[in-house]
Amino acid sequence: MPTETTERRRQPRTNLSQVVSIRPAHSRLPPDVCTTLNVSQDGVYLATLAGHYAPGATVYLTSDFQSGSPMTSAMAGVVVRVQKLEDSKWGVAIRIYSLSSPMVQ
Repeated sequence: MPTETTERRRQPRTNLSQVVSIRPAHSRLPPDVCTTLNVSQDGVYLATLAGHYAPGATVYLTSDFQSGSPMTSAMAGVVVRVQKLEDSKWGVAIRIYSLSSPMVQ
């Protein structure tokens, strides 16, 4: 018997491949540069080789990331889902909840 799934997304997704930097807020781990798979008005789903992200973790996400740029600013968010992908990658879904000033590195 087929089962219905409930759509939990609040905003529609757009497939977008963009380089971003992601940094755990409460960690000494270095920033991770990876690529988005899709984005929405209040979230992003990305692929990473780093396996240290967990639901509930606060992160800073920088889009249009360019190393060394003085205009770098970050968005704060929370990891809402992590799933294993192929090729040793992880899919990380992040809900964006605020914009911040220039990122402290």
